[in-house]
Amino acid sequence: MVLLRSRILWKIYAVFVVIILLVAIVVSSGVSRLIEQKTLDEVKQILEVRTLLLSSLVLPYLGEEAATLQSLIKKLGDETHTRFTLIGNEGVVLADSDKDPASMDNHSQRPEVLASQHYGIGITTRFSDTLQTDMMYLARPIRDQHKLLGYARAALPLILIQQRVADSRKAIILGIGIVTLIALFFGFILARHFIRPLLEMTRMAEAMAAGDFSPRLKICRRDEIGRLAQAFNQMAEKSLERIEIINTDRGKLNAILSGMVEGVVAVDGDEKIIHMNQAAALLLRADGLRSLGQPIWEVTRLHDLCDVLNDACKSDGEIKKSMNISYGVNEQVVEMHAVPLKNSAHETVGAMVVLLDVSELRHLETVRRDFVINASHELKTPITAIRALVETMLDDAENMPEETRLSFLNKIANQSLRLSAIVVDLMALSRFELQDEQVQRSVVDLGQVVKCLVQGLKLAAEEKNLTLEYIEPHEPLEIVGDDETLGQAISNLLDNAIKYTSQGGHVTARLYEMGKEAVIEVADTGIGIEPQDKERIFERFYRVDKARSRELGGTGLGLAIVRHIVMAHQGRIEVESRPGSGSTFRLIFKKKLLHNNGEANS
Repeated sequence: MVLLRSRILWKIYAVFVVIILLVAIVVSSGVSRLIEQKTLDEVKQILEVRTLLLSSLVLPYLGEEAATLQSLIKKLGDETHTRFTLIGNEGVVLADSDKDPASMDNHSQRPEVLASQHYGIGITTRFSDTLQTDMMYLARPIRDQHKLLGYARAALPLILIQQRVADSRKAIILGIGIVTLIALFFGFILARHFIRPLLEMTRMAEAMAAGDFSPRLKICRRDEIGRLAQAFNQMAEKSLERIEIINTDRGKLNAILSGMVEGVVAVDGDEKIIHMNQAAALLLRADGLRSLGQPIWEVTRLHDLCDVLNDACKSDGEIKKSMNISYGVNEQVVEMHAVPLKNSAHETVGAMVVLLDVSELRHLETVRRDFVINASHELKTPITAIRALVETMLDDAENMPEETRLSFLNKIANQSLRLSAIVVDLMALSRFELQDEQVQRSVVDLGQVVKCLVQGLKLAAEEKNLTLEYIEPHEPLEIVGDDETLGQAISNLLDNAIKYTSQGGHVTARLYEMGKEAVIEVADTGIGIEPQDKERIFERFYRVDKARSRELGGTGLGLAIVRHIVMAHQGRIEVESRPGSGSTFRLIFKKKLLHNNGEANS
């Protein structure tokens, strides 16, 4: 059915039909005319022979009576189915095989008679009023020793000729019709033979255009169409190989771009997005898939990003800029590296920008700078105090009272202890920050650790008139970790809670189970923490109340050490606090799990 709907098939077949019909018409017309001409020539020859015989037969009877001539002419006409007419030299009809001579007019001016006078034989074709049909007339003179005696005329009706020509035309048309039908049938077969491979090639080309390169042409021919089909199959195989290579390379490229922590955005010459990886989508708060094909300025309102891509399209080199992105209270610092995209002709067809979030690096630089400043300040304070006290004692060593000397020595001792505490905390913090630092793993009963620490700090709490309470779990809670460092983290939290809680306050240590996790909670009724400080309290040397912290003797490193110890144990910290209402710190760790062989794992 598909073949029958082929336009090219019917176009070729229509041309073939027209050519065959034109040939049939021309041939039939030519043959018909040829037959007609041949028939007329035959009739002419017959009339020539019969007039010649007539002139010879009637020559002896010209002197006889008219009745004798009429009888002879009538007999000859009936026997030969020919109209014979005997005309005198004056044009008077002497005898006629079909009509009474007396009723016939003078024939001296008839065309065939006139022509016979000049050319010996006169031929004409005309309508006979006597017989009411078309006739061919042939006349020749009758002479006796060059003496003109009259004219012998013979005539045959052309209806016989017309009937023969019609019969011939019917036979020709029938024969040509049969030949035409046979030719058209085989022509259709031949056209289909050539069109079918073209239709298969068309279907294959359409499939290739739709991305399906699997179809193959099964055409076993050795002509040009067969070679074309073979070329199509080779083209499909080569195209499939190239597409697979391109898809593989594209998959690798997409995997690389998707796995990059840097954001990548590429635009075409109209600044419409042609690629955006996941990192860039997260950074720009956009949908990577829906953004494809959209102008960059519609996807994001970051003018710096749009400007750097626009500049890259107009530039031949790399462009570096930075921008700040603010979403609510959070602000990100992003470095942009943009380059133009060029085609094989080295024409700029777009631009690509790599977005690197350096907010954490900037934050770390700030923290490092603050750490250096704070560490210098914290170390400088006790060193300066010790130096001042020692210099005073040296300058007035002989006259200084004993009580003053002892007071100075006590202050020097306190400052040295403070200096030692800072150094010890710095060394501990440095140890935890080393990437290759490994925690000694063993099964730790958190209940025993917390209970011992609470008992050890009971005296310090009683000195400040505080209530220190420990709420134990119903059954032992064990984790896999280092009991010494865990104790240090819990001790720092309890120590801070006692320091920052006023007299008459309450400090509660609680250990409980939450699903597959163990939670150590330290709550106090102290001064609390402002919301803007909650994100920074785990930074080194950061203090919520610096004056009070120094008064209480804190180093500013306790919570930073706690954070690193918890991270080393793959745990997390949660903080809840309201200014003036106290704070709650939670250390959350995975509980110990037992494998089938009894070995512990966290």
